[in-house]
Amino acid sequence: MENRIQPRTILLLVMAAGLIGCAAFGGVYRLSRRDWAFTALIISAMVVYHVFIRFFAPVVLWVFFRKTYDYRRRWFQPRRWEPRLYRLLRVKRWKGRAITYDPREFSLRLHSLEEIVNNMCHAEAVHELTALLSLLSVFFAVPLGGTAAFFTTAVLAASVDLACVVIQRYNRPRLVKLLERKSA
Repeated sequence: MENRIQPRTILLLVMAAGLIGCAAFGGVYRLSRRDWAFTALIISAMVVYHVFIRFFAPVVLWVFFRKTYDYRRRWFQPRRWEPRLYRLLRVKRWKGRAITYDPREFSLRLHSLEEIVNNMCHAEAVHELTALLSLLSVFFAVPLGGTAAFFTTAVLAASVDLACVVIQRYNRPRLVKLLERKSA
Protein backbone atom coordinates (compact mmCIF):
# COMPACT_ATOMS: atom_id res chain seq x y z
CA MET A 1 0.00 0.00 0.00
CA GLU A 2 1.21 3.49 -0.82
CA ASN A 3 2.51 5.71 1.93
CA ARG A 4 -0.21 8.36 1.84
CA ILE A 5 -2.59 9.94 4.30
CA GLN A 6 -5.77 7.90 4.62
CA PRO A 7 -9.18 9.56 4.06
CA ARG A 8 -10.18 8.79 7.67
CA THR A 9 -7.15 10.74 8.94
CA ILE A 10 -7.97 13.64 6.63
CA LEU A 11 -11.55 13.73 7.91
CA LEU A 12 -10.39 13.69 11.54
CA LEU A 13 -7.92 16.52 10.85
CA VAL A 14 -10.63 18.56 9.13
CA MET A 15 -12.95 17.94 12.08
CA ALA A 16 -10.23 19.08 14.51
CA ALA A 17 -9.67 22.22 12.42
CA GLY A 18 -13.42 22.86 12.49
CA LEU A 19 -13.52 22.50 16.27
CA ILE A 20 -10.58 24.90 16.63
CA GLY A 21 -12.39 27.30 14.28
CA CYS A 22 -15.55 27.04 16.41
CA ALA A 23 -13.61 27.93 19.53
CA ALA A 24 -11.65 30.75 17.91
CA PHE A 25 -14.47 32.37 15.94
CA GLY A 26 -16.92 31.79 18.76
CA GLY A 27 -14.58 33.70 21.07
CA VAL A 28 -14.11 36.53 18.57
CA TYR A 29 -17.86 36.76 17.99
CA ARG A 30 -18.61 36.75 21.70
CA LEU A 31 -16.20 39.63 22.26
CA SER A 32 -16.86 41.69 19.14
CA ARG A 33 -20.32 40.71 17.81
CA ARG A 34 -18.90 41.02 14.27
CA ASP A 35 -20.96 39.47 11.50
CA TRP A 36 -17.92 37.96 9.79
CA ALA A 37 -16.99 36.13 13.02
CA PHE A 38 -20.51 34.72 13.29
CA THR A 39 -20.38 33.55 9.66
CA ALA A 40 -16.96 31.96 10.26
CA LEU A 41 -18.33 30.29 13.40
CA ILE A 42 -21.26 28.85 11.43
CA ILE A 43 -18.96 27.59 8.67
CA SER A 44 -16.62 26.00 11.24
CA ALA A 45 -19.56 24.35 13.01
CA MET A 46 -20.92 23.11 9.69
CA VAL A 47 -17.54 21.61 8.82
CA VAL A 48 -17.67 19.69 12.11
CA TYR A 49 -21.28 18.64 11.44
CA HIS A 50 -20.57 17.49 7.88
CA VAL A 51 -17.54 15.46 8.95
CA PHE A 52 -19.45 13.99 11.89
CA ILE A 53 -22.32 12.77 9.69
CA ARG A 54 -19.78 10.98 7.49
CA PHE A 55 -18.85 8.86 10.50
CA PHE A 56 -22.45 8.68 11.80
CA ALA A 57 -24.29 7.59 8.61
CA PRO A 58 -22.46 4.25 8.17
CA VAL A 59 -23.14 3.38 11.81
CA VAL A 60 -26.85 4.13 11.45
CA LEU A 61 -27.12 2.04 8.31
CA TRP A 62 -25.16 -0.80 9.88
CA VAL A 63 -27.60 -0.85 12.82
CA PHE A 64 -30.59 -1.14 10.47
CA PHE A 65 -29.17 -3.27 7.66
CA ARG A 66 -26.09 -4.97 9.14
CA LYS A 67 -24.38 -4.04 5.87
CA THR A 68 -26.52 -6.57 4.00
CA TYR A 69 -28.27 -5.26 0.91
CA ASP A 70 -30.09 -6.82 -2.02
CA TYR A 71 -28.92 -5.23 -5.26
CA ARG A 72 -32.12 -6.54 -6.91
CA ARG A 73 -34.31 -4.25 -4.82
CA ARG A 74 -35.91 -1.41 -6.72
CA TRP A 75 -33.89 1.24 -4.88
CA PHE A 76 -30.62 -0.09 -6.29
CA GLN A 77 -31.86 -0.77 -9.81
CA PRO A 78 -30.62 1.50 -12.59
CA ARG A 79 -33.20 3.90 -13.99
CA ARG A 80 -33.70 4.32 -17.74
CA TRP A 81 -32.58 7.96 -17.65
CA GLU A 82 -29.34 7.32 -15.77
CA PRO A 83 -27.04 6.49 -18.73
CA ARG A 84 -27.94 9.83 -20.36
CA LEU A 85 -27.21 11.65 -17.11
CA TYR A 86 -23.85 9.86 -16.78
CA ARG A 87 -22.87 10.88 -20.31
CA LEU A 88 -23.95 14.47 -19.62
CA LEU A 89 -21.90 14.53 -16.40
CA ARG A 90 -19.01 12.74 -18.14
CA VAL A 91 -18.71 10.34 -15.22
CA LYS A 92 -16.34 8.02 -17.08
CA ARG A 93 -13.75 10.83 -17.28
CA TRP A 94 -13.60 11.74 -13.57
CA LYS A 95 -14.80 8.73 -11.57
CA GLY A 96 -11.30 7.25 -11.35
CA ARG A 97 -9.97 10.34 -9.59
CA ALA A 98 -12.44 10.16 -6.71
CA ILE A 99 -11.05 9.26 -3.30
CA THR A 100 -12.22 5.89 -1.99
CA TYR A 101 -12.64 5.81 1.78
CA ASP A 102 -11.58 2.16 2.03
CA PRO A 103 -10.41 0.66 -1.29
CA ARG A 104 -10.20 -2.79 0.32
CA GLU A 105 -14.02 -2.89 0.33
CA PHE A 106 -13.92 -3.08 -3.49
CA SER A 107 -10.94 -5.41 -3.91
CA LEU A 108 -11.49 -8.66 -5.84
CA ARG A 109 -8.50 -10.12 -3.98
CA LEU A 110 -10.26 -9.69 -0.64
CA HIS A 111 -13.93 -10.05 -1.57
CA SER A 112 -16.17 -12.04 -3.87
CA LEU A 113 -18.01 -10.27 -6.66
CA GLU A 114 -21.24 -10.57 -4.64
CA GLU A 115 -19.58 -8.94 -1.60
CA ILE A 116 -18.28 -6.08 -3.73
CA VAL A 117 -21.74 -5.45 -5.21
CA ASN A 118 -23.13 -5.47 -1.66
CA ASN A 119 -20.40 -3.04 -0.55
CA MET A 120 -21.30 -0.78 -3.48
CA CYS A 121 -24.95 -0.77 -2.35
CA HIS A 122 -23.81 0.08 1.18
CA ALA A 123 -21.57 2.89 -0.08
CA GLU A 124 -24.43 4.28 -2.15
CA ALA A 125 -26.82 4.18 0.82
CA VAL A 126 -24.25 5.85 3.10
CA HIS A 127 -23.68 8.67 0.63
CA GLU A 128 -27.41 9.12 0.06
CA LEU A 129 -28.07 9.37 3.80
CA THR A 130 -25.13 11.74 4.22
CA ALA A 131 -26.37 13.95 1.37
CA LEU A 132 -29.81 14.08 2.99
CA LEU A 133 -28.34 14.96 6.39
CA SER A 134 -26.19 17.60 4.69
CA LEU A 135 -29.22 19.26 3.12
CA LEU A 136 -31.16 19.09 6.40
CA SER A 137 -28.46 21.23 8.00
CA VAL A 138 -30.08 24.24 6.29
CA PHE A 139 -32.72 24.09 9.04
CA PHE A 140 -30.06 25.19 11.55
CA ALA A 141 -30.51 28.62 9.97
CA VAL A 142 -34.03 28.90 11.42
CA PRO A 143 -32.91 29.59 15.00
CA LEU A 144 -29.45 30.94 14.18
CA GLY A 145 -29.71 32.98 11.01
CA GLY A 146 -26.83 32.90 8.58
CA THR A 147 -28.93 31.28 5.88
CA ALA A 148 -26.36 31.84 3.12
CA ALA A 149 -23.59 30.09 5.08
CA PHE A 150 -25.83 27.14 5.97
CA PHE A 151 -27.15 26.84 2.43
CA THR A 152 -23.68 27.01 0.86
CA THR A 153 -22.12 24.41 3.14
CA ALA A 154 -25.16 22.12 2.80
CA VAL A 155 -25.17 22.21 -1.01
CA LEU A 156 -21.40 21.76 -1.31
CA ALA A 157 -21.35 18.82 1.10
CA ALA A 158 -24.39 17.15 -0.49
CA SER A 159 -22.82 17.59 -3.95
CA VAL A 160 -19.72 15.65 -2.89
CA ASP A 161 -21.86 12.79 -1.60
CA LEU A 162 -24.14 12.78 -4.63
CA ALA A 163 -21.06 12.51 -6.87
CA CYS A 164 -20.12 9.39 -4.89
CA VAL A 165 -23.66 8.02 -5.35
CA VAL A 166 -23.33 8.58 -9.10
CA ILE A 167 -20.05 6.65 -9.15
CA GLN A 168 -21.59 3.67 -7.34
CA ARG A 169 -24.66 3.65 -9.57
CA TYR A 170 -22.49 4.05 -12.69
CA ASN A 171 -20.19 1.14 -11.82
CA ARG A 172 -22.56 -1.38 -10.23
CA PRO A 173 -24.60 -2.51 -13.30
CA ARG A 174 -21.50 -3.92 -15.02
CA LEU A 175 -20.51 -5.86 -11.91
CA VAL A 176 -24.08 -7.11 -11.48
CA LYS A 177 -24.00 -8.39 -15.09
CA LEU A 178 -20.77 -10.25 -14.34
CA LEU A 179 -22.21 -11.63 -11.11
CA GLU A 180 -25.38 -12.85 -12.77
CA ARG A 181 -23.47 -14.39 -15.68
CA LYS A 182 -21.17 -16.14 -13.22
CA SER A 183 -24.07 -17.53 -11.16
CA ALA A 184 -26.06 -18.66 -14.24
